[in-house]
Amino acid sequence: MYNKIITLIFTIGILSSLSFKSEDYMQCDVEEALRACKRKLIPFSFQDRKTITFKYEAEEQMNEYEVQLFSGERYRVVLNSTYSPGVEFEVYDKPKSRNSRKLLYNSRKDKEEGDLLMYHPETMPYIYIDVIIPSSKNHDLEGCATIMIGYELTFLD
Repeated sequence: MYNKIITLIFTIGILSSLSFKSEDYMQCDVEEALRACKRKLIPFSFQDRKTITFKYEAEEQMNEYEVQLFSGERYRVVLNSTYSPGVEFEVYDKPKSRNSRKLLYNSRKDKEEGDLLMYHPETMPYIYIDVIIPSSKNHDLEGCATIMIGYELTFLD
């Protein structure tokens, strides 16, 4: 009888610890992600933002976003992966449909900077931001990533 009680307690303990493990990741707080981006954007003026929410899948996913840049302005791009473990950002000069595109920025080189990264693109007509979502065995895991763009007028200097 004593062994059955110990086995039951042990089993309940294991099951409860497994059920809490799926909640260990941070829930996506879009408003906080935007506030963090806005703080990092200063002193640049807000131009645009994009927040993507997603579920991790068995295969790697990639979403691409086109950003138009205007001549005569300096830009800051804030990339927030606080609520998306493992997500990486790559910035290109051309869309993924073009073979001759050039990698302008890769967030892997700034991983020691944390989950809130900045990139200052050169002025060109467009940049293409690829959000790369890694594969995961946990299909219940969700995340969100935020991209915020700001500008600083250079003709006022």
